Amino acid sequence: MAEFIHSILAPNQLISADGSVTYDLPVNPLSAILLHVSPLNETSTITTYRLLEGLLSAVDKIRVLRRGVALFDANGVDTAMVAMLWHRMQVWQSNAVELDNVRRSIVLPVLFGRHAYMRNECMPVSKKGELILDVTWDIADSGFDGLRISIETIELLGATPEFVQKVTTLVQTFAATGQNDVDLPIGAVVRAVLLFGTTAFSGASPAPTWGQVSVLRDNKQLGYTSTDWEVLRGTHGMRGALFPPDMRHTHSVNAAAVARDTSLEPEIGASLDDNYALLSFDPLGDDEFVLNTAGAGRVNVRADAETADLVRVLPIERFSVGDLPE
Repeated sequence: MAEFIHSILAPNQLISADGSVTYDLPVNPLSAILLHVSPLNETSTITTYRLLEGLLSAVDKIRVLRRGVALFDANGVDTAMVAMLWHRMQVWQSNAVELDNVRRSIVLPVLFGRHAYMRNECMPVSKKGELILDVTWDIADSGFDGLRISIETIELLGATPEFVQKVTTLVQTFAATGQNDVDLPIGAVVRAVLLFGTTAFSGASPAPTWGQVSVLRDNKQLGYTSTDWEVLRGTHGMRGALFPPDMRHTHSVNAAAVARDTSLEPEIGASLDDNYALLSFDPLGDDEFVLNTAGAGRVNVRADAETADLVRVLPIERFSVGDLPE
């Protein structure tokens, strides 16, 4: 019978200064890290209230390194979008209210396989000190202060995984509108690519950063030969992702009414996902359509950019455990 260990790695504690903190991870096969972000609301001015995205700015960077090689590297918001759009998991909260100085609680999951608890897809057994978690904390961004955190882990006793998931971040600023390429790493199987663009699809004449998107392997279009940004975002629903994934919405009301009034239908506004789209090469969850980069000279994501600004690209790769650094 299989066994798991869900335990506290770092107990609830105050983070007193901005900066990077390193934690030794368990030596048993590791399936998931649960990062608990627990700040106080700073809503003495009510317009500073943040449901989720603003609070995730407390996590500037999450890095998991095995023998010095990064197997996970992303900021807090990107990590949440990997969870929501790729793993199709919700980011759960406790005490999500707007009152000033109440303690919030957000759990941000980091997985090392397609799903948690997968014995065939997780971090393999390691020696003490070989596997570390490095988190860069921001103690007081807009809408919160008094940051407390804790970290829990899920280990899979006796697991001998064949694969481990790797997620890293590529950053680039498009120099001009029109054709721009972002090169992906070569050698592993790419299951998905998370795209971030600074300019979302919004306004009367939308001009999103990515515009139209395609993927090329050795200069040949593959899978995504061409798709508009806003349509690509719509495919998240085909994979079962909720809309909006962070449940953010607003209601307009007639504030001048003297009697009871009914609000208008909801508006989504600036939800957590508005700058993101996922290129999935594993729509069935069985690796039938994955993008194999082994032997390729070049693999790249191409944008026909409509606004020239910063993008982030997060390839989600399946690595054979035997290819990890020894």
